[in-house]
Amino acid sequence: MPESRRSSRLRATDWVDAALVLLTAEDGGEHGVTISRLCRTLGVTKGSFYWHFRDLDALWEAMAVRWQEENRRRITDVDELSEMPPDGRLIALSTMLIGKDHLTAERAIRSRARSNANIADTVRNIDTEIFQAVEAILGEFAMGPGQARLLSGVLVYAGIGYIHGHEGLPTISPDDIQRAIPGLLSLTVAQPFADPEPPASDSP
Repeated sequence: MPESRRSSRLRATDWVDAALVLLTAEDGGEHGVTISRLCRTLGVTKGSFYWHFRDLDALWEAMAVRWQEENRRRITDVDELSEMPPDGRLIALSTMLIGKDHLTAERAIRSRARSNANIADTVRNIDTEIFQAVEAILGEFAMGPGQARLLSGVLVYAGIGYIHGHEGLPTISPDDIQRAIPGLLSLTVAQPFADPEPPASDSP
């Protein structure tokens, strides 16, 4: 097929798909996603790329939005497991977030967020949605809302830390999560703390 016809049939989503494949390839990573390499992969010229994106940063912004959609799908998949007890759903969600490809993409997108405000906004939205999903699950346990919120923060912060530092830390397997989360929850439920009293109102 002539390059011009192939190029005209490409959509912005095709470029995002190809970029995410390159990102998670063995020889990929953040620096493996280049316009030249994408053009070779898709068999088109750079003109096709610039038809859809103003520059590489714009592509990364679209990749971050796609990643947010993927995370939402994972959360929805877990929410639909209504027959599963809450600790099982928390384990399922955590297991989804430690896969090798997931960690590679997540770390790269967070790295780009340091220099791109639009990507940073998307990452904040991703973190908020995951936090809310974890908090909703923990709310089903015998703990107050303040304790559920605090534990949600601890788990989400630990996950973000693992994204950035997992290559220098012991590898966490799904079996590790399956053992660790019930133990953590049992300790938390066995030693609850009182939620703080709301601040007193100054109005009479």
